[in-house]
Amino acid sequence: MNRITPDTLYSLLPGVHRLRDADEGEPLRALLAILAREGAAVEENIEQLLDNLFIETCADWAAPYIGGNIGYQTLYQIEGTDVGNRAEVANTISYRRRKGTAAVLEQLARDVTGWPAHVVEYFQHVATCQHMNHIRPNHHATPDLHDPLPLEPLNKAFDRTTRSIDVRSIQQSPSRKSIGGKHNLPNIGLHLWRLIPMQHTEAPTTQLDARRYLFDALGAPRQLVNRPEPESTITSISQPRHVPGDITRRALDADIAEWYPRAFEIFVDGTALLASEIEACDLSDDGAGWNHAPHPAPDVGEIQRVRIDPALGRISFPEDQAGEIRTTYHTNFPARIGGGEYNRAATLTRQPGQALIQFPNPDHATLQAAINAVAPLGGIVEITTNDVLTGNVTLSATERTELVLRAADGVRPILRPAGPIQIQGGTDARVILDGLTVDDARVNIRPNGDGISLNEVTLRHCTLIPGRAFTPEGAPQNPNSSSLTVNTTGLELYIDKSITGPIFMDETTNAEIRDSIVDAASADPSSSAQARAIRGTSGATSPAGALTIIASTIIGRITARAFPLVSNSILFARSPGTGAPIRALRRQEGCMRFSWVPQDAITPRRYRCQPQLAIDQAITIAEAGGPITQAMRNLITRRITRWLRPSFTALSASHPAYVQLRQAAPLEVRTGASDESEMGAYHLLFAPQRETNLRIRLEEYLRFGLEAGIFYET
Repeated sequence: MNRITPDTLYSLLPGVHRLRDADEGEPLRALLAILAREGAAVEENIEQLLDNLFIETCADWAAPYIGGNIGYQTLYQIEGTDVGNRAEVANTISYRRRKGTAAVLEQLARDVTGWPAHVVEYFQHVATCQHMNHIRPNHHATPDLHDPLPLEPLNKAFDRTTRSIDVRSIQQSPSRKSIGGKHNLPNIGLHLWRLIPMQHTEAPTTQLDARRYLFDALGAPRQLVNRPEPESTITSISQPRHVPGDITRRALDADIAEWYPRAFEIFVDGTALLASEIEACDLSDDGAGWNHAPHPAPDVGEIQRVRIDPALGRISFPEDQAGEIRTTYHTNFPARIGGGEYNRAATLTRQPGQALIQFPNPDHATLQAAINAVAPLGGIVEITTNDVLTGNVTLSATERTELVLRAADGVRPILRPAGPIQIQGGTDARVILDGLTVDDARVNIRPNGDGISLNEVTLRHCTLIPGRAFTPEGAPQNPNSSSLTVNTTGLELYIDKSITGPIFMDETTNAEIRDSIVDAASADPSSSAQARAIRGTSGATSPAGALTIIASTIIGRITARAFPLVSNSILFARSPGTGAPIRALRRQEGCMRFSWVPQDAITPRRYRCQPQLAIDQAITIAEAGGPITQAMRNLITRRITRWLRPSFTALSASHPAYVQLRQAAPLEVRTGASDESEMGAYHLLFAPQRETNLRIRLEEYLRFGLEAGIFYET
């Protein structure tokens, strides 16, 4: 269809009217421009009406209406995620034709939750007497202990070991207080992978010597995971290649071609190694070296392969390597926050006329040179490669300008300067860091040479490694060292979808932390809650500025001037001795809502915060029969505070399940946010809503007489 434009409408007028209109200053053309704009809107709406007839092309609002034509019942809407009802509506007819089959339940779980899934019919793995006319030769009563490979997935999704019957119900209670059974004839298990595979494309490695390398450029041990492949049809059952599971040493050794180069790849000076040139091996520590490191082939013509340890992310070459070693691989992480190659296109905006320099650039030898080129008038420096940049970085924004240093969409550059990254600027100046990973350095915000402080600093999708760097074991290299220091006055600091270590800031700073993690990063992760996560710059007990914390997890103690708002967050802090773990100087200002805050914290008033909410409810119940003593109140408080606290899968920043709430964590924390999602940094995942939606759908599609249980693999 031809688009309606002002020129096409104007050309339809008789020439005499166009001539007279030109003499009058073209008011008629201006009128037709307005008519053309409205006509184009109507025309576009007409075209969209045709698109709205089909689930593949309809607008988001139209999907439930199309589903209503086939009896589709809507579920809880999950805002801000990639989980929607479009795929489920599109597959509803297919679901119903195969209702009750394992393949449909598996596809349904993927469409409803957005997580990879695998369905297990446990009756196939229950030890039974076989009918002589229907012998199942692969159905063994006992496992073959001579072959360890089939035993690796024991108690996991792809466990094929036969068990005796377990008569407990497979349906767990929402509070996870009871553990259900699995192996029974009517039981169906839905195994879900919640961790997201994060891609690293031709990323630099960490070189330990001429032959030994680590996959991770940050020097931490990394478990390699599979890159999931889509299933070909709705009637198939997923296999290990379809889910983001760990790549084990035995699995890699059994079939290298299954994983290499599909799941990971190694490049030497830009040339990829062949599958025949590598082998799986245990390269764990052996004194100062590694176990089973290869040696040069002693005989002419003998080939010594490159050895890979996928469990530790290690590479060992038989010969010294003079060239550059790069790798493509995947690791798991709970959410798309911090530096990474995931999609950040929505945040990569550019104002009209704003300067943009992409680096590397032949006109600028260093990153600092590119920054200096745009700094006088403001602009954007965009890093476009997965490289480790070692030069010092200073971001100096001039008065009333905006200076942006960011990673391009789909890359993860690592800044490893010799000194701190310095940020400064003039009056009303703004600086933005977006998509960067800072290794072995801190970010220092300071006044410029004239003593003037800039107005605003934003960290978005950034990782300032807690502890500044990782040791070879994945622990913080500099425990309790600040990742971000604010030495200016009156700064507005914004931290969005980022991960940082301790933050030291001036008392006049106003900080907003959203969907982020701030970790005190002690040498022992279990004691990080006792260290200082956010404090002032004058000393260990000095206050930071005003903190607004929304849907974030803070691991460590906080001393602040005020808390204008704390919402849907976890302030996981403990006091090693006397003193409050969370302390606000101004308690009359602000509020805390739907968050976990230590019971002995000194804060503004709290609204439906745990564990105080549970304590108040328990006291109310106890007082139903009459007044109770203060000793009884204290007993109730101690009893509840002992168990109602967050518990995490891991508190080490190098762990794939970093700060992920355990399934054994109290239900009051896992569903205690204002929208009944979980508290903390992963509130944006809406995991409880996803699980609830799946349980609702199971009631519709599960065959009569069967029971289903949900199990999380990650």
